[in-house]
Amino acid sequence: MFNLIRFLIICALIYFSYKLIKSVFFPHVTAKRDLPEHKTTAIKSEDLIEDPYCHTYVPVSQAYKASIGGQTVYFCSKKCFDKYIIENPVKKAGEAL
Repeated sequence: MFNLIRFLIICALIYFSYKLIKSVFFPHVTAKRDLPEHKTTAIKSEDLIEDPYCHTYVPVSQAYKASIGGQTVYFCSKKCFDKYIIENPVKKAGEAL
């Protein structure tokens, strides 16, 4: 029983030492590694638009805009726009706005 308690205390000390050393020597490292390609900062209270291809929501100011069938359609990236046009060849796309 004493060995188990001693083991848990040593594990806790190692863990807290690791966290302390990490915060002192690497304060700029964040856990967010899979950030999207577009900017992540949005203006407060800005409307979000749903991408019709991948169904993600993007702030209007950062969306890729295209004219399709006379309507403005918003995409999260040019890549999603291209895939949307390939899968929907009937719809004619205009130039990006």
